[in-house]
Amino acid sequence: MSRRVALLAAVVVLAACAPGARAAVRHGGSVPSPPAAASGPGCAPTAGLARRTLSEPGTGGSPAVRTYQLHVPRGLPAGSRVPLLVSLHGLGASGTIQNAITGWSSFDDAQAAAGAPFVLALPDGLATLWFWGVEDSYDVRFVFDVVADIEASDCVDASRIYVDGWSEGAFMAQRMACASGDPAVDPRGTVVAAAHGYAGGDPGIALPQSCQPQRGKAPGPAVLLSQGLDDTLVDPRKLGFPAFTAWGARYSCRPAAAAYTEAQQLAGCSDGVLVAWWPIRGFGHLTWSCPADPSWHARGVWLFLTMRTAPAATTCS
Repeated sequence: MSRRVALLAAVVVLAACAPGARAAVRHGGSVPSPPAAASGPGCAPTAGLARRTLSEPGTGGSPAVRTYQLHVPRGLPAGSRVPLLVSLHGLGASGTIQNAITGWSSFDDAQAAAGAPFVLALPDGLATLWFWGVEDSYDVRFVFDVVADIEASDCVDASRIYVDGWSEGAFMAQRMACASGDPAVDPRGTVVAAAHGYAGGDPGIALPQSCQPQRGKAPGPAVLLSQGLDDTLVDPRKLGFPAFTAWGARYSCRPAAAAYTEAQQLAGCSDGVLVAWWPIRGFGHLTWSCPADPSWHARGVWLFLTMRTAPAATTCS
């Protein structure tokens, strides 16, 4: 069984088990799509997820209608500019499923209630795929165009753009970090401040030359990779941890000082960029957080993205 087929089978199980998906699956349906929203800028509260559309190049350069799910919480102060999180789903999933599993929109609502809102975007891959392993990837352009579409609303802080992904989405999130600030890839030179990948590997296996941070412009993105130590689909020792050390090589960091089973961050990285590894005991490929604290994983990721605080606890409490 190929890696992609195995990942697809896993995500079907995962989607069926996700909090927002169980009722639909139980009645023979699928996760309902959010209501469509007119494309264009605007940071009014979305009251859940709102589907937006963009006209983009697709397979073979043919035109394609691409979609993403937008979440803007209540309580966004007028005239404010807040962080943007772009969260990328795994193979076989969608932005809606990604949100149902991770609970990012609920976390956003809680952040907004505490006075620290952000805008959330959940793009949809064509045929549920992300083409992270090709030089001229229409998906890279699409994700940057999603950022630009939301930035046009004037409510996003361009210095606080973060990308997150799960499984194949983790490969794609790192691919976006590789392309950060590169005008040859994105003429606007959009900078990704930090990236997080969960249960993925190294996009450099397909792009050994081009997956390099841009030097001499903006500091490279901070990178956090997290993974369950019980993941049998994407081996943390053979794929996850090597992806972490590959970022160390890109940033000329000193070698990892501990085993893959230990949370750690690399020292001596160029420009002081933070690269961190967060293994989680008892988590498999299909586990995002623990029932006792559904926001535990998201909270650790968000602290890294926004405060550059590397997670240390390897057990969900």
